[in-house]
Amino acid sequence: QSPSKPPHQKGNMARSSSIAVVLSLLALVALTSAVPIGFPSLPDVEKKLHDEFVVWKAKFHKAYDGLEHLHRFVVWRDNMARIAAHNEAFQKGEETFWMGVNKFTDMKPEEFKAMQGFKDHKKLGSPPPPPPPPPAPP
Repeated sequence: QSPSKPPHQKGNMARSSSIAVVLSLLALVALTSAVPIGFPSLPDVEKKLHDEFVVWKAKFHKAYDGLEHLHRFVVWRDNMARIAAHNEAFQKGEETFWMGVNKFTDMKPEEFKAMQGFKDHKKLGSPPPPPPPPPAPP
């Protein structure tokens, strides 16, 4: 049998745990209140992006509302982030072309491919079409 700790040590351990919890909470409060005044909140950033989306819709004569509007906004927002990241890599010489914003920015890549008639033979399970026969000798 191990000897039990004296009562004064048990109290010290409980007090130490309480102090650690209080200090952790104080640190959390300090960190969350350290955001500078005037720093845009997430809703402010989303509002700005949504306003840009509305301008983009008008420019490209897009008309949808309700759930479709929300869905297209999310796709557009994700594409805008992808375009920005790609163009940043282009500026660093890590990519060979610049991406732009156009009337298709509200489409997922697979939607764009389907609209263009692209068929990925690997995904469809059928072999690619055979190459054309060589030209006949003259």
